[in-house]
Amino acid sequence: MNVLVVGGGGTIGSTVAYTLAVQRPETTVTLADPQTAVTTGHAIDLRHAQCHVATAAGRPSFGDDPPGTVTAIDPSASPGPDPIDAADAIVVTASAARDPDSFERGGRLSNLERNLEIAADIGEWFGEADPTPTVVAANPTDRVTHRLWEASGWPRERFLGYFLSETARIADELARRFDTSPAAVSCPVLGEHGEHMVPAFSRATVDGEPIDLSATEREAVLEYVRDVPYDVIERRGPEDSSRWVTSRGVATIVARLADGGTDEPVCLSTPLSGEYGLEGVSVSVPVRLDAGGVGEIIEWDLAPNERDGLERAAAAVRRSLA
Repeated sequence: MNVLVVGGGGTIGSTVAYTLAVQRPETTVTLADPQTAVTTGHAIDLRHAQCHVATAAGRPSFGDDPPGTVTAIDPSASPGPDPIDAADAIVVTASAARDPDSFERGGRLSNLERNLEIAADIGEWFGEADPTPTVVAANPTDRVTHRLWEASGWPRERFLGYFLSETARIADELARRFDTSPAAVSCPVLGEHGEHMVPAFSRATVDGEPIDLSATEREAVLEYVRDVPYDVIERRGPEDSSRWVTSRGVATIVARLADGGTDEPVCLSTPLSGEYGLEGVSVSVPVRLDAGGVGEIIEWDLAPNERDGLERAAAAVRRSLA
């Protein structure tokens, strides 16, 4: 598997690269970032991580498959289409430096204009190459996903806006409330990666059984999921982020693409063209993956309030893309 990480010098990009390198050491990773000194340092360290599996005695051992390579490139130096054409999957984490407004709730929109400009530049670069499945983990995710698609000219099926952190966070909160393991919880999250996220409580289960939450309880769960990323930032410090949950989720999507896709739907942001009555916007909806990206968009029967929430999310995203 060959993965191109655009924004590989940043916190999220480098952590995604690390997760891929240690979960699948045979993976070839290319880190694209203007911070070439930083990415070259990451590349050296990651190559060592791919080769090394510590034994009880502390000596390195090697698996059956040879480790992949890790290299760094500067996308601002006109690398052309070759790094894209060489990739089986792309991860985009590139974004502007965060400002203090991004540390507070709602902060994903703080660098909207600059990050849309970056997305447009990356999309133009992509347009030089053949379409490749692309996982987007740069904020605001839905807007960046849509702008990348518009600028690239690629089929919309190639774009997957990352959304699994919400799924993990809501599973953690529901597991506490029901005194069970998060592995027993399923509650998909649609809508916007932000204030207009839409937990599909009508489809939520614990141990395969539907759950019953009051309106007050549902709102409390939603508020937890909205608040907790900023609680993490406050505790860790403004230079950090929820990088572990994000990198694990992104690496999981990339692995599923490499394995040919998924049978079970997963909620990710992708450009819509009439699904759920929505068009000209990217929001999270259930999709089945195949090796090329989105194999199928699934149209669930949602509760009326969930359908309304999805439409409000789409309206919010569309307004900021105008």
